[in-house]
Amino acid sequence: MYLDVINSSVIPSSKHVWKVKVPLRIKVFMWFVHKQVILTKDNLAKRNWVGSARCSFCDHNETIKHLFLDC
Repeated sequence: MYLDVINSSVIPSSKHVWKVKVPLRIKVFMWFVHKQVILTKDNLAKRNWVGSARCSFCDHNETIKHLFLDC
């Protein structure tokens, strides 16, 4: 699944997440990433968080896609 995500730059549908043979907590985390509910800085800003939206590692805007695929 990781190679599919890296090669296509698109997070697959959530039905694929549950078929992967990994521990349940990793499936739940992958499902959160798919639903884009991980509290990255762009999601925090939507909830009225005040702070820099820049990535701590590379100074680009921090989104789920950026953090897990691009950075």
